[in-house]
Amino acid sequence: MIRVNLLEGTAEQRVSLQKTKVAARRGQQLFMLAAALLIFVIVIFVDHMWTTNAHADAQAKLEVEEAQKVKLVESKARLDELKAEMKQLDDLIKVIKQLRAGQKGPVAMLSEINQRMPGALANFRLTSIIQKNDTVTIIGTSLDQQVIANFAKQLEFSDNLFTNLRLSVAGNELEPDKIPTQQDPGDAKPPENKIWVFTFTIECTYNKPRPEGEDDKPAAAQAK
Repeated sequence: MIRVNLLEGTAEQRVSLQKTKVAARRGQQLFMLAAALLIFVIVIFVDHMWTTNAHADAQAKLEVEEAQKVKLVESKARLDELKAEMKQLDDLIKVIKQLRAGQKGPVAMLSEINQRMPGALANFRLTSIIQKNDTVTIIGTSLDQQVIANFAKQLEFSDNLFTNLRLSVAGNELEPDKIPTQQDPGDAKPPENKIWVFTFTIECTYNKPRPEGEDDKPAAAQAK
């Protein structure tokens, strides 16, 4: 009878199987190590790329902001120049308005008086106009007291150019040949009876025209 030693074959198989398992385990470990190294390299590469792109983007934004800062500085300097020029222009306009107001004062006063005088056919004339500071004295004559009253009323309604009017009238009886008239002497027929000529004096306050915008300053100051 032949006997076969099965234990020895089984041991060899066990050893071979053990070696195979060890080799497979080492191969798996090497694969995992290689995979880990590859992932690490990829992560490092991605991080480097992201950092580089972020740095480039930040640098580009910084350059844009620097350019905008330079433009803002230039714009501010130009704005300051424009403000200085506008202030000089405003001062010049204010001086011109003041000069014009000073020049137009007497002209405006005489123009207002002339506009409110009676018609050419009325026996009315002015003998003198005296101005002392803000006080104006108007002296004249007329044959009709109503004409004098109308003239004073016309001065009173002059947009506050003349205020505080005080009117005084004195009458004198004249001979017919001494009657003042503006009519043609050849056409005028002297009256047969004596008539009265009235000398009037009007004292008033003359409010000198002010530059535009100056009248609003006191109101603005009171509002504050």
